[in-house]
Amino acid sequence: MKLYIVRHAAAIERTADIPEEQRYLTPEGRDFIRKTARTMLPKKVNPDLILTSPLIRSVQTADILAETLSYEGSLQVTDELAPGFGMAELRKVLDTFPAVHELVLVGHEPDLSQVISALLSLPGGFNLKKGVGVKLVIDPAALQSPATLKWAAVGKKLLKPGEILAG
Repeated sequence: MKLYIVRHAAAIERTADIPEEQRYLTPEGRDFIRKTARTMLPKKVNPDLILTSPLIRSVQTADILAETLSYEGSLQVTDELAPGFGMAELRKVLDTFPAVHELVLVGHEPDLSQVISALLSLPGGFNLKKGVGVKLVIDPAALQSPATLKWAAVGKKLLKPGEILAG
């Protein structure tokens, strides 16, 4: 299965007037995720499903991705991708959508980095920056088997596995 994990793009800071759940993308964040999505286009990203956290900044990120990738399905919001997402929630998502072969997940830190680290068996961890998309190939039936890291789209740059893990 092709699994794309995308961290939401840069959002406004939390204030007393704007609660965490209502933080929305900055203009710079919207621009950056568009660049990331355009970088993914030549890699023939064609998801069967895009799932997103219910928080506004993730929904906005997923919407920009969907539009840029010409995704024809409906975005699906799922509480599993809200802050607190982990391997158990990933297992639940995969079990809920067994026919999906190409899946995009949009969510938050530190959850996404921890899941990527677990999938790749990285003892030193992983650091997924805002607005970045990572392509993994996983076996949904054997999540304990190491995934394969294919690339990361970082704005206008497409990084190879060695460049990602070295940085």
